[in-house]
Amino acid sequence: MTMTTVHAPVGLLYQMWEVREEATADLVRRAYEEFAFAEELGYDSVWVGEHHNVQDAPFYGRIPVPELLLARVAATTTRLRLGTGVKVLPGVPPQRSAEEMCLLDLVTDGRAEIGIGQGTAGPHDEESRRRRQARFREALGEILMLLRGDTSTGLPLLNVGPAPHLVERMWAACRDDASIEYIAEQGLNFVVGQAEVAEAQARYVARYRAAGGTGRVRGVRAVFIAEDRADAFARFESAFETYYAQIGRGRYAADATAAGLLPAQAVTLDERMRRACVIVGDPDDVAAGLREYLEVTGVDQLDLLVQFPGLAPEPTRRTLELFQRHVRPALAEVGGRG
Repeated sequence: MTMTTVHAPVGLLYQMWEVREEATADLVRRAYEEFAFAEELGYDSVWVGEHHNVQDAPFYGRIPVPELLLARVAATTTRLRLGTGVKVLPGVPPQRSAEEMCLLDLVTDGRAEIGIGQGTAGPHDEESRRRRQARFREALGEILMLLRGDTSTGLPLLNVGPAPHLVERMWAACRDDASIEYIAEQGLNFVVGQAEVAEAQARYVARYRAAGGTGRVRGVRAVFIAEDRADAFARFESAFETYYAQIGRGRYAADATAAGLLPAQAVTLDERMRRACVIVGDPDDVAAGLREYLEVTGVDQLDLLVQFPGLAPEPTRRTLELFQRHVRPALAEVGGRG
């Protein structure tokens, strides 16, 4: 196994979650500014989540069409890779999805990265999950033929394609064996998200490799950094409580508990942060937490979630700075395949 070095790409995942009181327009303006700042600092990519509808929850995602926001970001940056994180395939005509992927790559001058997934909308019983997973694979299969220009089954040629090179830049988020095996067979990259414990993600990464997956694997961790550990916890406490109220009690935490990877009760602050998969502290604390994450999961690339609902811009920017200055160099020679 070769080692991931400090030179391995590090990206940022912005789910664009925000508390109900905050205006979407303000959140979007802030994202533009922080993405430009991230490019100045040397981050390699930004990924924007897709979310629909106002939710009856402490916070909810604000961007239903990440491609539109990313197209705007392309005009104010020059180097950042720009990714959908993730584009939900079930329920959307595959030709429309393929066209949007191709056009995003055109308007970003070839900087597009295509994250795709199944989505979480709808019932979560086992039968509903299986149907959603099957629809994902069916839609993905048609999208791949469209991108590759395969008209053998009667599919049209896209007026913005074909774009077979985009297949190499597709990152699939999935957890079921059938979908993991399918994306491995198709040569797609793999991504595991911010809300699931490393031990669970390691199992998915192992399944992907065992199925013949030779692509890259990205992993995401939520982090908050300050110069001093006590200051980090104090400044992050309010935003963390908002975040935990939804994520710490969500489906991924429940699944990890059922699998014996998390205790049934999270009493202490450390236990709750582990349940929400958040790493908080000074640069040394965060470097140690990320080093452990990389070693456990074996991912090749790291993305950070630093934009939390209810958290002001200044501490978010400070996290971005401290990671690049102190944490990223400390992660040399850790984890995956490089």
